[in-house]
Order: sequence, then C-alpha cells, then structure tokens
Amino acid sequence: MSTLQLRPTFSESWYRVVSLKPRLRITAQISRQFYRGDRWYVVRDPAGNQFHRLSDAAYRFVGLLDGRRTVGEAWELVGGQLDDDAPTQPEVIQILSQLYSANLIETDITPDSTVLLRRHKKQMQRKMQGRLMNVLFPRIPIWDPNRFLDRWLPVVRPLLSKFGAILWLVVVISAVAAVAPHWGDLKKAAGDSIDPKNWFYLWFTFVMIKFIHELGHAFTCRRFGGEVHEMGIMFLVFVPTPYVDASTAWSFPNKWARMFVGAGGMCIELFVASIMAFVWLATKDSHTLVSQLSYNAMLIASVTTVIFNANPLLRYDGYYMLSDYWEIPNLQQKSKDYALGLIKRHIFNVKSQQPLPPPGQRVELFLYSVLSGAYRVFVGLAIIIMVAFKIPVLGYLMAIGGIVTWIGTPLYKITKYLAIEPELHRKRGRAIAFTLAAAACLFFAVGIIGFPNNVDADGIVEPAQKFVLNVRTPGFVTKIRAKDGMWLKKGEVIFELQDDQLDTEIAKQKAKIVEAEARVQSNYVHDEAQRQIDQETLRTLRGQLSDLQARHDEQIVRAPIDGYLIAPKLADSFGKWMQRGEEIATVAQMHELVVYAGLDQRDAEQAFLENDAKAELRLVGDPSTVLHAEEHQVLPEAVAHLRHPSELNTGGGQFAPDPTDRSGTKLKQSAFELFASFANPDSKYLPGQRVYVRLKLQRKPLINQLTIKFLQLIQQRQENPLV
Repeated sequence: MSTLQLRPTFSESWYRVVSLKPRLRITAQISRQFYRGDRWYVVRDPAGNQFHRLSDAAYRFVGLLDGRRTVGEAWELVGGQLDDDAPTQPEVIQILSQLYSANLIETDITPDSTVLLRRHKKQMQRKMQGRLMNVLFPRIPIWDPNRFLDRWLPVVRPLLSKFGAILWLVVVISAVAAVAPHWGDLKKAAGDSIDPKNWFYLWFTFVMIKFIHELGHAFTCRRFGGEVHEMGIMFLVFVPTPYVDASTAWSFPNKWARMFVGAGGMCIELFVASIMAFVWLATKDSHTLVSQLSYNAMLIASVTTVIFNANPLLRYDGYYMLSDYWEIPNLQQKSKDYALGLIKRHIFNVKSQQPLPPPGQRVELFLYSVLSGAYRVFVGLAIIIMVAFKIPVLGYLMAIGGIVTWIGTPLYKITKYLAIEPELHRKRGRAIAFTLAAAACLFFAVGIIGFPNNVDADGIVEPAQKFVLNVRTPGFVTKIRAKDGMWLKKGEVIFELQDDQLDTEIAKQKAKIVEAEARVQSNYVHDEAQRQIDQETLRTLRGQLSDLQARHDEQIVRAPIDGYLIAPKLADSFGKWMQRGEEIATVAQMHELVVYAGLDQRDAEQAFLENDAKAELRLVGDPSTVLHAEEHQVLPEAVAHLRHPSELNTGGGQFAPDPTDRSGTKLKQSAFELFASFANPDSKYLPGQRVYVRLKLQRKPLINQLTIKFLQLIQQRQENPLV
C-alpha cells in the first residue's frame, strides 16, 4: 500500500543483517486476515503461543526467506516486485527483530546481528518483567483445559449457534421484563448485599461467575477451531479471579469469529444473570441463603459485565471486540503512538519516520487515545481510594506508586526525550519552549486560577410561620368545612369531631348537677352543715361539666392564625376516628418560606468557615428559576434525624438510613442542617416541595479543592469503615 509520507530507504545497521539466511520455523502457522480491505498475515508459534502480524509487503519479503537466500537478496527481489511499496531497510530490520523475539524464525546469527536482533527481545523482556512486578495483577497458570473442552464441546455447540442466540435473547429479555417492576426491591437488596456478613458469599459468587465467564471464552474459541491450553488464577487488587488464555483466536481469519470469542464470556454471564433473576424473584421474600446467592450472582453477572468487560476503554473483552470491529489491531498502542505523533509533527515540527495511519482511522485513534487515557487514570484512582478505605497504609503506598507512575515516570521520559532524542536535532529549542509553556499553562490552570467552589444539598420547603394542628379531644370526623389549600381567617372552622361517649358524659354530668341543685334547695333551711356540703359538691360537678364542655368545644377545630390550610389527607378523613395528639393539618402563611437541607460533615465544615457565602435555591419542579436566600445559617448541632423522609436515599435524597433503626428515619451518620429563607410574595411556591440548595463559596484552584475532598473522604471512611 503506497503512502505519501517519506520513509528512509537505507539503514546504517543494514550490514549486520544483509548476509543472514533466515527462514520461518517449520512449526509456524500462518493465517490470512483482512483489515479495511488490506490483506495481512498472522504468524503464530504454537509452542510458545507467540503471534506476529505482517503486512502484505512484509509477508512477501518473509516468504522469500527460505534459509538459502540472504536478507539482501530477498530485499532486492521484493523491491523489484513492489517498487515503492516494498519494505525499507529499517522496516526489514524491525520485521526480523520482531519475528526473532517471537521465536518465529531460525537462522545462523553472527555476533553483530545477535546484538541487533535481540534489542527488540530485550524490550519484550522488560515488558514481561513489568507485568511480573505488577503486584496488582499477577497470573498463576493451573490447568490445560483443551481436552475438557473437546469432551464437552458437542454438548455446548448447540448453544453457540443461531438456536442458542434465539434462546439467549428470549431468556434475557424475559428476565429484564420480569425484574423491572421490582426496582425498589432490587435497590433494597443491593444495600443488604454489601453487609459484611455477605462478603464471603459475594466473593464466592464472584469467583464462580468469573469461572463460567472464562469457560464461555474457552468454548467459543474451540467452537471456531482455536486451542486453549492455559487456565489459572490472576489477582485483581489481591482478589483471586479465574482467567483463560484464548489468544489463539487472534489468528482467526474472520473478524466476527474473533468478536464472538470476545463476547462469549459476557453472553454466558448475562444468561446466568437472567436465570438467577428468576430464582431471586421466586425467593426474594424468603430471605434465605438461596435468595442472597441468586441476587449476588444476578448483580455480579450483569453489573460487572456492563461496567468492566463490555467497556472498550479498558483492555478487557470490549476492547478487543472494538479493535476487531474497527479493524485496527493493537488499538491502544496505535492510538497512543498517533497522539504522540500529532504532538511531534504539529507542535515540535518534527518529521516522524513512522507512517501515518490511514485517514479513515485517525479520528478513531485520536478519540480512543484521549478517552482511554483519562479512563485508565480514573480507574487507577478509584482502586487506590478503595484500597485506602480498607487498608490505609497500603492505600498510601499505592498512592505514592500512582504519583510515580502518572507524574514521575512521564516527567522523566519527557525530560529524557527533550534532552537526548536525536530526532529533535535542530527542533530541540522549540520542543523545550512548547513543553515548558504547556507545563506553565497546566500549573496556572490547576494551581492558580480559582474555580467555582460550591456546596450542594437537597432540601424541603417549609413555611416560616406555621401552626400545626393536633387533635386534642379524640372523636370521629363528622363535618369537613375547609379544603386543602384554602385561605382561612383566624377562627374559621376547619372540621368537626364527634364522640358519643363524651356527649353521654356531658348529659350525665348535667343530670348530676340538677340533682345536686335540688338537694341544696331542700336542705337550705333545715340543715346548714349538709347544705354547705351539697354546695361544695355542686361546685365540683359544675367544674367537671366545664372541663367536659371544653373538651367538646375542642372537637370543633378552628384556624389559629390567618393562613393557608395544608391538609392533603383531610378530605379522606371523613368518618375516621382521630386519636389524641394526631397531626391533622397545618395553617401557614406563605409570604415567606424557609428551606431545611441536610449537609454531611465535610460540607458543613466548609459552610461554617465561609458563613458569608451566598445561597441559591432551585425548586425541583422549576430548576430554571434561581431564587436567592435572604438569609441562611448552618445550625451548629448535629442531628440524627432529618426533618423529611425524602432527604434519605430511600426517598431520593443523599443520606443513608441506619439499617438497625426499624423506623427508617434515623441517619447512619449524623448530619447538619442548613436553614435558608426566601420571599414568596405571590404564594407561588408551596411547602413540601423539594429544592436544590447551592452555597457559592470562595473560588479556589482545582488542586486545592480536589486535595481537600480526597483527604476528607479518606478521613470519613476511616472513622466509618462500613459507610
């Protein structure tokens, strides 16, 4: 394939290899593949399971190496056949080095050529040593599953066909449809699944699901003729996890077969998740071990598949599937090289000797380089934080390692490149100037410029002036004279209660009074002492009647102040028995409202330090309208209960309830309350509405904000390790 980019034809090291007479090993296996219309060849060493991909021009050159013809003769022949498309001398040296390091060629090697050809092999050894030194992801081979797969492939093969695809779709879609109405139960069970008592079962389920996942790769690989000779255990952040080496799929000529092998593990996981969903639905109310294990399996086999395995930004199944779909082998390295090449060509003004990728690949390579790089850093930080929560010392050591990996190593490589890289030559001053300017801009943007620094919270609207009405005398609701939202004047009747027993007591009391009055009159002349006793009894009876009458009057509930009636359930209360102390309604004035919002400890600390910050309010139903609080204050005393259930995460809020509290209103961790008031002259806003509260603190550089939040988060988790 021709290219417009100039390539150096000759190499000063050519004399080291020109007389060699290499040839491909007899055991080497070759398969042909097509990438975006171009023909490529994959050469595989079955013994070492090594692979190398050759372009059509490179393959023609290698095909001329028969053990009798020298490298120089083969190069001249292929040059006569392909003209400008023939490999150059530097490319020939690179091809020989890579084939030699992969143990795919054999030759009598002179001392000079040994040094040259082993240079690339040493690079591969350094990569391998880096993998072995990586304590987060070591691999331990255990088993050769090839015979096992051959024995069971006839049983599994129908599931790896069109029939299996239809069955898979039916089961997965049915499971999603069955589980969807139980979303609330799913969220509740998720909280139970992270209970420490479930950790062992969670890990056990994870290992079994991943074992099935790897078998999915292995069976699909054998389905298309690939061999699987290695299965074992790798450690993901010290968690043992099964793995399988199905790399022989890389040599499959058909890209859809390669993609199917990549998807095999995810497909079997989702199928298992669907089966477990039906088991969980059948047992979720029993709270048994079967219910918990089925939920664990459903959660792991679905969530981890979507977030990790299917994610092409990580080098898992989704990455290899995307690489095959785009027909860009070694996608990650090529995207990285292309991004660095852009910097060299357009910023450093250096003419790179590496050919540019085809125009159709450049957008994909650039986007993948940016997104995958940022996502890898994000995942690394997440792992460090997770480990720091559980093992602080190890977390800090990993944080130091992360600083070295993401900051120290790149700085060292950049400095070395700027100082001694020959390709810069006369462009070294320009490259250093641009690098220093970029570093200064980055430092200025992250460490100097102040960025918005806000504290956000969810709150509930309440009236500033309100009167809560509670039942003082129990009774049945017999008359309702007002409606929810009605404006009332002080003294207006809202509703009436009736208690027949109270009416009977009043009637009896009146009869006792009549009888006592008669006794007083009959003894008025004859017995002065008895008359005084009867008069005292009469006064007592009249006092008791007065109390009964007062209780009767309390059954007529009136508005205590001018205001709007807030009683959404009042209309449904007709004929209902109301207990003493039961809250029935609120009368409130709407011209001024307040908001009470919960703040966690780290946000409350920032708000305390900047009590002059402005507060903005946005109602959930009208987020485009910004209201400014007339005054606000963080209440200094921590609370264990918030004012409204909707502030808990079970009601859509941000605070977790205490799982040991049966009422469901107690917080798992104490919080602080933010009070803010705002005017409501048109009575547009009503109590009970949810509102977003934002405290606009003093602007700070990003590095300050991120450092404070990270340290506060670590401190909070160390104080509450199970949060």
